[in-house]
Order: sequence, then C-alpha cells, then structure tokens
Amino acid sequence: LPDPFPVPRASGSLRASIRVPGSKSITNRALILAALADGVSVLHGALRSDDTDGLIEALRALGCVITVTGDSVHVHGCGGRFAADLPVHINLGDGGTPTRFMMAAASLARAPVTIDGSARMRQRPVADGVTLLAALGVGVSSTGSGTNAALPLTVTPGVAAPHGGTVRVSRTSTSQCVSGLLLCAPWFRDGLRVEFTEQPTSQSYLELTIDELRRWGVAVDESRDATGQLTAITVPYGPPRARPAVHIEADASSAIYWAAAAAIIPGSVVDLLGLPQQSRQPDMRAIQAIGAMGAIIGPSPMEDGATRVACAVADSQSPLRGGQFNLSSAPDGALAVAAIAALADGETRLDGLSTLRVKESDRLAALRDGLVAMRAGARIEGDSLIITPMSAARRSATHTTALIQTVRDHRIAMAFAVLGLQVSGVHIVDPGCVAKSYPAFWTDLASMIQRQ
Repeated sequence: LPDPFPVPRASGSLRASIRVPGSKSITNRALILAALADGVSVLHGALRSDDTDGLIEALRALGCVITVTGDSVHVHGCGGRFAADLPVHINLGDGGTPTRFMMAAASLARAPVTIDGSARMRQRPVADGVTLLAALGVGVSSTGSGTNAALPLTVTPGVAAPHGGTVRVSRTSTSQCVSGLLLCAPWFRDGLRVEFTEQPTSQSYLELTIDELRRWGVAVDESRDATGQLTAITVPYGPPRARPAVHIEADASSAIYWAAAAAIIPGSVVDLLGLPQQSRQPDMRAIQAIGAMGAIIGPSPMEDGATRVACAVADSQSPLRGGQFNLSSAPDGALAVAAIAALADGETRLDGLSTLRVKESDRLAALRDGLVAMRAGARIEGDSLIITPMSAARRSATHTTALIQTVRDHRIAMAFAVLGLQVSGVHIVDPGCVAKSYPAFWTDLASMIQRQ
C-alpha cells in the first residue's frame, strides 16, 4: 500500500455482506484458557493478527505446543503449569492485552519470565498488574516501582502455583490486569476473589472475561450493587478441561467500521455475518450508539442471528444526528462513533473516554487532531470529546487533502478510513498498522467499494 494511503471515496450506496475476523478480545482469553487446560483445545474462527500471533508465540516460548491452520488454532494445554524450565524472555510488541495477560500467566511458569514490548508499550501502564501479583505473593521486578512500574519486567513464579486468595482493587488504569488474573485463577490453589472498592474500570470487559470462564465450565460467582456495578468476582479452584471445539464470534470492534460506513452513506445496507445481535462484546454498545444517531440496526436475513446495519435515508447530506453518549463500556468502538460524528447533524459529545489516553496512542488527542485535519470541530473536556460537524462545503469538496496521523494506532487508521468513504481527500499515514487487529481491513474495504 502507498504510504500515506488515499482512501477511495464511495461512488454510491454500499450493499454488502461481510464476515470480519474473530473477536480479538475473545481469542486472547480463549488462548490463555486453552494453554492452561489439560488436553487439546481447538479454537475455530480465531483472529490472526499481530496481537494474537504475538500471544501464541509467547505461549509457545513457555512450552505450549500450538499449531495454526487458517483461523483454526490447536492448543495442547499444559495442565496448569507451563513446561519451560529455563528462564524465558518474551517481547509482545504493541500488544497491551497479551502483555497484561502474560504477566498473570507467568505466575504459573516454572522459571522466571521476562516480558518486554515496543517503545510505546514501555510507556503504557502495567503497575496494576505488578501490584496485584505482589499481593498474591508472586515475585515481580520491574523497571520503575509503584505507580511508575513499567516494562521490561520479570515475573518469578514459586515452586508451586500461587495460593490465590482475596485481593482488593481500587480504580485501575485498565481492566486487563484483573482479567488476566481471573483467567488464571482456576489454577490458583485457593482460587481468587477480587473485591472492588471503587467502580471497576471497563466493567464490560470484566464481564466478557466472566462469560468466557463460564463457557469453559468455571463456576464464577459475581456480586453487584443495586445499580448493577460489580462489587466482587470469585473464581474457585477447579481447572477446566480442554474443549474440542471453541467457536469465536466475529469481532464487534472490527465490525463497527462497516456499521459506521453503512450509517453515513445514504441507501447503504451492510450485513455483519458472524456477529450476533445479542453479542455481549463491549463494542456492541458503540454499534447501538450508531443506531441511536439514526442508523437502522436489526437482524440480518442473510444469516440466523447476525446483525444488519442500514442508513436511515436514501439521499441526505446528514443521515445521522448528534447526541450525547457515555462510551466508557465501549472505548474501542468510540473511535468509529467519533469519526462519523463529523457528518452528523448537530454536536456530539462522547463521555467516559479516560482509558483512551493509555491505548496504542493517546487516542483522545489523535481523534481530536484527525477531526481537526478533516476540518470538523473537536475539543477535549476532561474525559470527554465534543465533535462539531464539518461544513457542507467541506463534505462536498473534491480537491481538499486531510492527512491523518495514525501514530501507529490501528483503530485511528480504520476510523478515519470509514470517514474517507464519504469525504474526499482522506490520506492515512502508516496504513499497515491495521495488522494489529484486522490485517485484511484494506482488502475488505476495496471489496466493499467494488460491490457498489
């Protein structure tokens, strides 16, 4: 691909059925459980991307035998303790979820595990994981200490698996460190109870972890207050067995770009195959926000249970309306919502975006800068992003160029690529960064345009 990549503008409505790759969040969780289970598990529809491939390589380094054929992954589980008996050094690049999951998994190794990553990953928070592991009696040494703990770090496991027990968790910078421990907890000798002293960060992703544990037969208990907020999660000791067939649904975090494309291009209808309308993936909430802005969300006639997204109008400059949405439970999907808000009728305010600052980039700043480059209005107020739509003249301009700096962030690239389908002159810097979660994104975009 040329760099920067000029996004082709759609010449008419989109009429397509698309099956995006498997969920990154579910694939990563299933890989950890399969690697620790006793026996062979087969993951069907698994995502193949930089992140998931990096996690597979890390698990192999710890002694797991994993074979991959297309989107099917055969995992020979280690039965609760990884086989490698010599120190291991793994580098997970930009992978935030794999890094934090492997911090927890390393507590079940037999020798010290050193974990490192890219320059950006060395800046991203891991202190929560260091603190939680230390509270469970697991040895951890890191670059920096306390709230400044950073990669590289070394986890030194004990002779036996961790005892587990109870940990109290206040507000964390990410939910991934907690999820990593929950996934490993069935192999802790006393299980694990996590008690939340404040509102959990990204509760929707903790709920996804609970769902995946239950799918593997783990009897997770959860406590909530009157508002539905999680107050405690208990995972008892009880290693799950390997599963001969684990089917991973399509990734809502990838599908949202095609939902957004359908929403902004009049007359469009896109069927999201493999993505159940009732999916509990967090970014389904962002797809629902697109529906609240005016898109039509409903069942697909192309596949039982799948999702269809259609533009509400056949011909309009502003098929969407602005609004106020709290997307704290769908931070990844918030990027697509923010991008298409530039074409809405009226101002849009997106709240609850604190975690975007510590993702692959400072996504709040990157979104603001990209929207300003598109000549829309954008400003940050605390953890909120306020978007004022671009002018009608900019929407219809054919000789204007907007250079989108992705700062190596796959979701920034894809969000603004969708906007480029309806607005001329969008150029994406470093288009290859989409390989982190959706390697075939540009191929699918080209295919969708060709079907017009």
